[in-house]
Amino acid sequence: MSIPSRQDRLVDLAALLLILAGAVACVVASGQLHEISQLSYQHPGPRTISQLTAADHARYLAYAGVLVIGVGIGVAVAGAIRVSRRKRVIVS
Repeated sequence: MSIPSRQDRLVDLAALLLILAGAVACVVASGQLHEISQLSYQHPGPRTISQLTAADHARYLAYAGVLVIGVGIGVAVAGAIRVSRRKRVIVS
């Protein structure tokens, strides 16, 4: 079994932070879309931005969150492969 170094643990931490950031972005986008769905003809929301534009921004934020989650998973898998290919240390 190879022993993970400090750098390996930092790569794992970076992957975890990327996955969490992506999940937070998806949750925020979901909240924005829910808020947009609550608007009506009597209460149309702010005049500065249309509902369609706001929905597009929330959708793009959700896509970015999923992309960041994918990058985090890629970083985690690459770090695991790097540790597994390292020379094995025999612990007695």
